[in-house]
Amino acid sequence: MEQQEPNGTQLRIRRALAETERQGYQETISCWMTTPEGVAARLHEQPPFIRDVYRQKIEWLRANHEPRHISAFFMGTVKKALLRLDAVRAQQGVRDGFASELAAYWRPRWSHLAGFTKHEVINAAHTLAAAVTEMFETECGNTSPEEMTNDEMQWLYRHLGRELLALRVTPPCWGLVIGDEQARHRIYSAILRITSPEWWGRKLWRLRCEWRENQFRAIGVIHKKRMPYVSLDALNQWQEQRRKNREYFKAHELVDEDGNVASLENMVYASISNPVIRRHELMTRMAGVEMVAIARGDEGVFLTITCPSRYHANVQNGHQNPKWDHTSPRQGQRYLCRTWARAMSALNRRSLRPYGFRVAEPHHDATPHWHVLLFMPPADRKAITDILREYFIAEDRAELGRNTGARFKAKKLDPRKGSATAYVAKYISKNIDGYALDGELDNETGKPLRETAKFAMAWASQHSIRQFQPFGLPPVTVWRELRRLANQLTAAQKENGTFKRGAAQLADPAMDAVLASADAGCFATYIEKQGGVLIPRERYTVRIAYEDADEQNTYGETPEKIFGVFSPRLGAISRICTRLIKWKIRKKQSADDGASIGTGSGLAVTSPTGDAWSSVNNSTGDEKTAISAGINGDDDGSCELPDGEPGDTSAQTFTDFDRMTDPERRALLSRLRTQPPDRWNNQHSSTTQRNKSAEKQVVGKLPDEWRASITDFARSIGWDISIGEASRLAAGHPIDFSGQRYYARRNGELYRKAEKKQVDDAGLMKRVAVLRELSRES
Repeated sequence: MEQQEPNGTQLRIRRALAETERQGYQETISCWMTTPEGVAARLHEQPPFIRDVYRQKIEWLRANHEPRHISAFFMGTVKKALLRLDAVRAQQGVRDGFASELAAYWRPRWSHLAGFTKHEVINAAHTLAAAVTEMFETECGNTSPEEMTNDEMQWLYRHLGRELLALRVTPPCWGLVIGDEQARHRIYSAILRITSPEWWGRKLWRLRCEWRENQFRAIGVIHKKRMPYVSLDALNQWQEQRRKNREYFKAHELVDEDGNVASLENMVYASISNPVIRRHELMTRMAGVEMVAIARGDEGVFLTITCPSRYHANVQNGHQNPKWDHTSPRQGQRYLCRTWARAMSALNRRSLRPYGFRVAEPHHDATPHWHVLLFMPPADRKAITDILREYFIAEDRAELGRNTGARFKAKKLDPRKGSATAYVAKYISKNIDGYALDGELDNETGKPLRETAKFAMAWASQHSIRQFQPFGLPPVTVWRELRRLANQLTAAQKENGTFKRGAAQLADPAMDAVLASADAGCFATYIEKQGGVLIPRERYTVRIAYEDADEQNTYGETPEKIFGVFSPRLGAISRICTRLIKWKIRKKQSADDGASIGTGSGLAVTSPTGDAWSSVNNSTGDEKTAISAGINGDDDGSCELPDGEPGDTSAQTFTDFDRMTDPERRALLSRLRTQPPDRWNNQHSSTTQRNKSAEKQVVGKLPDEWRASITDFARSIGWDISIGEASRLAAGHPIDFSGQRYYARRNGELYRKAEKKQVDDAGLMKRVAVLRELSRES
């Protein structure tokens, strides 16, 4: 109606009312800071996680001090904190200057993302995914994505990507130019991501936690005098996530293709996820690097690198830093990485190549700083140090004056005072588990280092900061895979009776030397046999071999996974598989799961009360076992047992172990030793006793001729098969070679299994069509 009026009266009235409301809001904002009552009202408007920071302090002041002290607290501490909070939120809301549908819809709520609960984040993720899907459907119209040209697809993705950028979310593959089918395939996967609620949920939760933590920094929660490194909210969230992870590990197990089960919890704690193992590996690597430096005659320099003052929210005494420009710890880490990359490029242009290790850890206010252990020739030490200092003090140079040590400090290592490993050992331990640091205090916080280790780990997890990083050294992943391979080869040789300590395990002498050094745990020898330090990756003696995964992920991609190791010098013929067993994670099976009786079915061993078999009820006197047909029984599945033998269900007797006499205990122990119970558990849970199946017992007795036949056939097709791989093939396990899965027949011949049919590129966007139908139905 108002569009038909020639003078536009209604439209002018609405604009005038909106302008009046805006001016009133601006006046309210500008006058809240003039009185203590206005500051208190402003604080009351904040979300609970902000109000609770000052609640106890305000209650204590009201109970123990005069009103003038309360007014001073509001006009001083609280007012400054709220002003900094407003400045931080100005960098967290919807971006200005974007004509975006999502920005217009989410602008009122997006500034409150830091206060969202997990449930609210999930709801927002589903809403955003549905909105992007609707936009995609609207722009496509009746044209399917595979019918679009590259330019049309490029425009479509950029249009959708700008919607995400308005919300400060960077789209995947942003900036990619479609020039071939591979790039087009990546754009397909990117569209599937931005229309996925799961992808949005992860992005929003990460963004929520980052914004929330920076707001805590703004109001003065994270500093030396209160909560160093991280807020209590982030620390509790990190500890709760670790607890959930432990519960998940306990509730799940690993099962391979043959039904063999292993404990997921034990597997995790035996990996570098275990802080103790992680610390041991880091110390081994550091000691190896130092030994290589000594052998080369290089000198060591210990660097301490800090961000400019504008990245620090608080000073050492806990007061606010007036120079802080409201940046986050992640932005501080990006500054350090960017400056380091520029400095390394400058060194490379001058043919100066240091190598070593760096450790990232937080200041008391969560701002990151680095400790770097560099090794270099003595003649290059001064030039390298000067160039690094020049780059790291260039930004905001005037604030340093002549004291450049506040930003960049270099100290030459003195072997008389300790080794290089001793210099960095403290920083490794204090950022993992605080081992061997009893009685030592943290210079940043003044608290015991044993207690601050968890704060450092929570800080790194909260801000996605890599704590330890080597440079100029061979990769540690190859080291781990070679140690895995050495264990497999040794086990296979011991099983065959051909193990000989010190004998070569690989046909190629160079690869075998690297394998032997990794197996011995000498990282210095490993570096030497790999070719040394500061060499291109393609020149390493052994590298990681990858293969495509068996299945595509949710976004239509075929990810790469580790296959084993290979030698670039020898090519694909040197590929050796180290991942012989393919595990899958499943929930732990209860004792009654899969207890149906029949040939080849697993049997659940339970107590008479139905409890799972355990160390408490594992007496054979009250064992109750179902036995399949063909095992000491008739063809109909029935089984005759002697009277009084374990498993007799005709007359069950229950033993009270608490009231057993000593002679009865000795008799029971003797019977358990001389007559173990028969169990047939091809499918078992982690709570049941694992026993070798008949197939596994035969594997150890396989004739050498069979393995020799398998080896000969494999080599005839160009496969330099190892002893462990031949043993697994002989046991009926599949082995992947050159993208094909091979099985072995009884005569030693190998045959291939048909590959799984993958989804073609043209069908990837059919998943989006399903989303369309779901959105229409809803």
